[in-house]
Amino acid sequence: MIMSGTALVIRCIGMVFRIFLSDRLGAEGIGVYQLVLSVYFVFVSVASSGVSLCTTRLFGEFSALGHRAKARYCVEKTAAAAFVFGSALGVCMYFTSDASALYVLGEERAAAALRLLAPSLPFLAVSACIRGYFCARRKTVQVSGEQLLEQLIEIGVFALLFSLQKPADLTQACCTTVIGTTAAEVVSFIYSLLCYNADIRGYCKEKEKVQGMYRKMLPIALPVTANACTRSGLSAAENALVPYGLRRFGNSGSQALAQYGTVSGMSLPVLTFPSVFIIPFASLVIPEIAEARVKHHENGIRHITEKMLRLTLLYSIPVMILLIFYAVPLCRALFGSDDAGKFLALLAPVVPFMYLDSVVDAVLKGLDEQTSYFVFNTIDSIIRVALTYILLPFYGIYGVIAVITVSELLNTLMSMWRLISVTKIKISIGNDIVLPLVNILLPCLLINIVPRFSAIEILDTSVRITAAIIAYCFLIMTFARLDKEVKQKKKTTA
Repeated sequence: MIMSGTALVIRCIGMVFRIFLSDRLGAEGIGVYQLVLSVYFVFVSVASSGVSLCTTRLFGEFSALGHRAKARYCVEKTAAAAFVFGSALGVCMYFTSDASALYVLGEERAAAALRLLAPSLPFLAVSACIRGYFCARRKTVQVSGEQLLEQLIEIGVFALLFSLQKPADLTQACCTTVIGTTAAEVVSFIYSLLCYNADIRGYCKEKEKVQGMYRKMLPIALPVTANACTRSGLSAAENALVPYGLRRFGNSGSQALAQYGTVSGMSLPVLTFPSVFIIPFASLVIPEIAEARVKHHENGIRHITEKMLRLTLLYSIPVMILLIFYAVPLCRALFGSDDAGKFLALLAPVVPFMYLDSVVDAVLKGLDEQTSYFVFNTIDSIIRVALTYILLPFYGIYGVIAVITVSELLNTLMSMWRLISVTKIKISIGNDIVLPLVNILLPCLLINIVPRFSAIEILDTSVRITAAIIAYCFLIMTFARLDKEVKQKKKTTA
């Protein structure tokens, strides 16, 4: 609840920041900024994903066995390795920025911003490692505080620089934006280190060397890092191919970047915004599953997994329907863009798959199935790049929508197949899918024929969404109570 509440605040701040960016940079500027981030996230994923999971898993496993001194040793050894690895990646990113901008992105204006982001990588890597430690400790306040501080510093620096001097062009505007990101990572690193030093003294004052430490780290970190490297690299290639494909479809360079910015910088952030209540639970389930696996609690693993999947479906299905009904007025109010709303409505059906995939991937990581995770994500990324290259010259921006839809569906189905094979879980199509779908669809249809509540569109939309959510919760709780009564009667009769 702490992480979800903080994530909600962070996402709200981030959404305001996104609106501010779209106003200052415009759709084309957002497109260039998203291209910069697509390359940066390749390095971020490689620097942070493997070490974060490695810390969570090793600390959780040694703690479960009562070896506290060894658990501490694992954290600090992983953090040291993360700093060295992150520094190497930062140097690599700095010296390849021109080539990345020119040959990968096809956008020279991105080079300067990439150079400014490079120094953040070693600090980001250590912060990710410490975040993995706190997740393993179930210390959510520190993790939430770090994320909130990082967001506030990033926005604060950006706002300060923009207020001091208005950028002369898009290159300067992107540089001004990413300076805040680098500053935020440095401050976040200092905060994380202080929190770790304060917490670890109360947990264990000693360290005990773990023999074969790197042999234990590599099987956990390598598949995840390889997956991050492969998937992020392919994702960057896909992001670079989108403006290229849109130009082949017949758009000018500015139009292509503007359409790309509308989908990736406006529609997708709204699509992923509600996942704020799913992602924290997904990250916290990794150490729970890892400990249950070490102790051979197969029934516990099955119970946690089924519960997580059921809750995710109960949440994501109404989000999907609400976005289908109200995407256009939401995006019109947020960004002043009907196109963003139209694209959002077309993307809404992927919400259950997208949110479900986050939970399934977390469970697979806890089950030491990161190799399967790597294989599935690699297949998915290759197919995305191929479809982007093939579809966009013929279908334009609607090809982007098709690529995202096919990708989310394929990735989730592959991950679900593996999860079911390993855990033998069961999902009820009627109770977990059909019931929430009907219980949100009926209120939305009824509310939609009611006359407008207000002349102010965003107020009217907010009232309708709130009414639909209340009706959905009431119906779900009613059916749950009826189901419980039926089960009790059957038990009494038996």
